[in-house]
Amino acid sequence: MMGVFRVRVRVASATDESNSRDVDMVVDTGATYTVLPKALWRELGIVPIRRVRARLANGRFVSRDLGDAGVAYGGRSTRTWVVLGEEEDVPLLGAYSLEGLGLEVDPINQELRTADVYLLAELTA
Repeated sequence: MMGVFRVRVRVASATDESNSRDVDMVVDTGATYTVLPKALWRELGIVPIRRVRARLANGRFVSRDLGDAGVAYGGRSTRTWVVLGEEEDVPLLGAYSLEGLGLEVDPINQELRTADVYLLAELTA
């Protein structure tokens, strides 16, 4: 099992990147989307765009809003969906954002590293 570790990620609203914050996030490849606590997404001006049904680790389902954000780490940046969490939610860096950043988890060294890019078939001209 992978140990839990944190990374510092810059987060901003996708529509206003001038208002950004550095956030310590738990790396969670088991979470599809990145999660931002309510005070943070409101401060950044991230707005709900659509709603999803999500399964929690305990098996219970909840409905949560998604918003559009920018995330940056290690000189890389991407736009990504983020779950607009509640006050008590822990900031998580999820798999969708990691893929957008082109990163993968190194569980031995508890760090993020550049991910290989795979194609399904040989490309021909």
